[in-house]
Amino acid sequence: MKKFLILFLAAIVLFSGCVDQRTVKSGDKISVDYTGSIKDGEVFDTSIEDVAKQNNIYTQGRQYKPLQFTVGKGEVIPGFDEGVIGMKVGDTKTLDIPPEEAYGPINPEAIQVIPIIEEIPVTRTFPKELELPVGQFERIFGPNHTVGDNVSIPETNINLTVQNISSNVSLSYDLTIGSSIVGSGAPWNETVVNIDDKNITARADVKKDDIIQLEEAPWNTTVIDVTDTNITLRHNAIPDTELQTMFGPIKIHFNETSITMDQNPELAGKTLIFEVTLISID
Repeated sequence: MKKFLILFLAAIVLFSGCVDQRTVKSGDKISVDYTGSIKDGEVFDTSIEDVAKQNNIYTQGRQYKPLQFTVGKGEVIPGFDEGVIGMKVGDTKTLDIPPEEAYGPINPEAIQVIPIIEEIPVTRTFPKELELPVGQFERIFGPNHTVGDNVSIPETNINLTVQNISSNVSLSYDLTIGSSIVGSGAPWNETVVNIDDKNITARADVKKDDIIQLEEAPWNTTVIDVTDTNITLRHNAIPDTELQTMFGPIKIHFNETSITMDQNPELAGKTLIFEVTLISID
């Protein structure tokens, strides 16, 4: 019996020596399973497939597996990075992460509100001549131009004449009263109605009940009135959506009177709760 007890104690000592007693420190490469939720308990992300399915956030085709990252390298949000320090393999820990250590507070400057009913001028006025740096001019119109050359703005019917070339290129619009302008970036064609010594004035070719498409807007817009001075527009509501842009996603929400366009991250301003289990320290 004594011999058996000695062997048993020796096995315990040997086994305990095989258990990873290291604790996570900055610079370690680790893998963790996690489930993230907000304060009201709504789960927004997880590395565990069953949890994703249980919370109706499962994404077909996603590989659900432990998250790997290097601690202290900024690869995860700060509160997550700091919260795993000191954990051992097999530990499970709840991280309560305030907005300042997660995706930041809500930035009011990233929110734009525009009215559903909007008035804009029916005419626009722009200078008869414009100047471009030589490099920009050549990117648009190509090289090897001389004074007097005629050039066309790509994807429009607008022609210009080169007036002078130095470090900048001076150009004048080849427009007369009655000229039609197509493809200027406006959601309608325009007609030139006045030209003076310095400026050109063009009027929108639009009428009541026209339905137009503003550039990059995921909704369409109805013209509800046109006067001598203004166009009145109604932006037609769509369900909440997210618009992908070169500046990041923009969340779009319609209410009865306005459109909110919010460029804040989805989780900005929220306290996040993560259940984290340390799987390995490499």
